[in-house]
Amino acid sequence: MKIIEPKVELWQQGNDAKAHVARCARVCYGRETGNDEATIKRLINDGHWSMFRHGTYYMIANDSDKDLENLIINHANTIGFSYHYEKHIYYITVNGNWALDHKISFEYLSKYIVPIEDFRNTEIGFHMMRYTFCVDTQISTSRELNRVSPNNIAEKSTRYVYEDGTICRPHWMSDEIATHFNEEPLFADWIDDNIEHQKAYHYISSCNDSFFNYKALIDEFGMHRQDARGVLPLDTATRCVYTYSLKEWRAIIDLRYYGTTGTPHPNCIIIAGMIRNNLMELGYDFRDRSAYNIPKRRK
Repeated sequence: MKIIEPKVELWQQGNDAKAHVARCARVCYGRETGNDEATIKRLINDGHWSMFRHGTYYMIANDSDKDLENLIINHANTIGFSYHYEKHIYYITVNGNWALDHKISFEYLSKYIVPIEDFRNTEIGFHMMRYTFCVDTQISTSRELNRVSPNNIAEKSTRYVYEDGTICRPHWMSDEIATHFNEEPLFADWIDDNIEHQKAYHYISSCNDSFFNYKALIDEFGMHRQDARGVLPLDTATRCVYTYSLKEWRAIIDLRYYGTTGTPHPNCIIIAGMIRNNLMELGYDFRDRSAYNIPKRRK
């Protein structure tokens, strides 16, 4: 067993939406690399179109096109389609799933596609951008995030991926404990009168037992991974990819960082805070949370 750190990484799409979709989809199978073209073909043939929600197409068009105006009216309330109209200009974003569901309409819109940076560099486009974050966290925390997310999610599947015995460090565990365990996995001799050391020992021992039983069920008794995963700890490490608009990210951060409807779990505050910080580095404003009781990361 090993302990990894929670982590958030911004995945920039670039102008190849399909390559971005393929990268996100591979997370489900625990793969870092692969053939983008083959991955896209398999997703389409298997009807796994939800993965295409991670891809985004950006358009800017003048309102002199009356056919475009009618198209926007017809699709304004469809999932995956967003637009803003100002000073005779339409700013439009659609995700790849919408493009597959509305092929004729997307074919018409495609003549207005602009490079991402051209869209982002407009005042309106800047606030309509969609961002993808790759998150390493606990299974329990991914559930917290998934529950408030608009379902643009790719997550490593324990139905298919063999779990190697990794937990993501919980908020209460110090750097010292995690480092010591990773360097000396059998650290019973380290246990003393320190209550934090004792707590960590019992916690890690329990996780170790769960991983041992998981592997025994699969390797010795032939149980399928999707059934054996029932014994995995909730702090088992997982990787998730989320793609949302700035407006959607603000709603998620309100719930899982600021706690506008109730106190979020400390592990979730850590991840939501990392996403918030990334968005602030991109130039977006978020209010301070100093007035709130934010759990501090153990050092």
